[in-house]
Amino acid sequence: MRGFLKWAAGLALALAAGGAQAGPDLANMTHGELTAFTKAMPKGGELHNHVAGAIFPETFLAWAVEDGLCVDVEALALRPPCEPAGNLKSAAAVFADDALRSALYDSLTTRHPGFRDRSGHDQFFSAFARFGAAGQRRGGDMLAQVMEDLARQNTFYLEAMVTPQGASSTLLGAKVGWKGDFAAQAAGNLEAGLGDLVAAAVTETDALEARAREVLKCGTAEPMAGCQVTVRYLVQTNRVAPLAATFAQLQLGVALIQRDRRWVGLQMVAPEDHPSALANYSEHMRMVAFLTDGGRLAPAALHAGELSFKYATPGDLRFHVAEAVRVAGARRIGHGVDLPHEDGAEALVAEMAEKGVLVEVNLTSNHVILETSGEAHPYAWLRQRGVPVSLSTDDAGILRIDLSHEYARAARETGAGYDDLKRSARNAIAFSFLAGEGLWRDPNAYRKPHPACAGQIGRAEPRPGRCAELISASDKAREQWRHEHLLARFEAGR
Repeated sequence: MRGFLKWAAGLALALAAGGAQAGPDLANMTHGELTAFTKAMPKGGELHNHVAGAIFPETFLAWAVEDGLCVDVEALALRPPCEPAGNLKSAAAVFADDALRSALYDSLTTRHPGFRDRSGHDQFFSAFARFGAAGQRRGGDMLAQVMEDLARQNTFYLEAMVTPQGASSTLLGAKVGWKGDFAAQAAGNLEAGLGDLVAAAVTETDALEARAREVLKCGTAEPMAGCQVTVRYLVQTNRVAPLAATFAQLQLGVALIQRDRRWVGLQMVAPEDHPSALANYSEHMRMVAFLTDGGRLAPAALHAGELSFKYATPGDLRFHVAEAVRVAGARRIGHGVDLPHEDGAEALVAEMAEKGVLVEVNLTSNHVILETSGEAHPYAWLRQRGVPVSLSTDDAGILRIDLSHEYARAARETGAGYDDLKRSARNAIAFSFLAGEGLWRDPNAYRKPHPACAGQIGRAEPRPGRCAELISASDKAREQWRHEHLLARFEAGR
């Protein structure tokens, strides 16, 4: 990392002289140097992370062996415990078979384009059903793995996408049926026992976190690095389910966010180009607006614009992000790839910049699923227009990447410089749904610190007084303080 070390030394001299110094020249780093640089760089947090999709198949297979699962060797899929026969072999037998093990890893990831003649899109979205059995009883283990992976990359905040009481809320929606009137639907769900599901989701979260802390050895003499990661949760809701089920999941999510401070926002997941998702898209946006009271009861970070001409018509690409922002009141957009194709695109991104609506950018995911990358990706355009952006992984295990990989990819393929990466990391906390006032008056610019902490940001500890009181009272300020100290150490070459 000679380029970075020279820059760090130059920065120290410039600061000592009262001057300024440009960031490191990422464009001239070798591939290895850039990889090491982005791995070490504090990246603030991860705002777009599907926990189940973040687990590598090697881990799923190891758990399958421990839990006595089977593998369907024709479908190359993990199955519940069974008596091996026909196409079903024990996970232990597959693990011991080099060819089968390798083929299973191909089936559960996108590492080999065109595997079984599937597009990247189809391979990606179909993988969840093939590894799902291995994660059914491993929620805490999966969370622990994600936390540890982030901590090893000098990243300590996570908003994890999880589906609380998914099966139960789907059944409740089916029981109530679709009434076609939002107020009547909400009342019917409450009468059918939605409150009980909220209580069950809180208990479920307690168990999830207890298991993660056990795996990470938190509170022991030898805690793992992941124990330092702060976790909040986004409620995943299914956009391809029947309308009654989707509504019940969203309503459960809003109630859970109001009851449990660990749950901080809503999401909608599943392929945006699925026929049901396309047919019901506008109705879903109205649901979110109604149930959140325009974002006042719960914030939303919606998958929107995860579309390209490969998988959607020009008509579909015209309005999805616009409705997520203007109808549903989304405070963050996941993907946003179709933004340049939307009606009045320049006016829309100007509005997003003005409102501070952040786009969660997933470069590798967009390349694999939508075949959109490099100059064709809108990431550079969004930066130019002042739209807040932050890099994230989407599903690191399926895609076989990590967050550092996405930072390096941004530098290699989109012209992102060090200041852009630094802003992405800061944005991951500033535009998070953490409670409390932030350290910065100007998120996405970071030139105006909170007056209480002016002249102190980057220190290990705040001086006693108003700044210390702010950090003590605010989850967001506390995470930002930690990140700024890590960043200061990184830039000092320590």
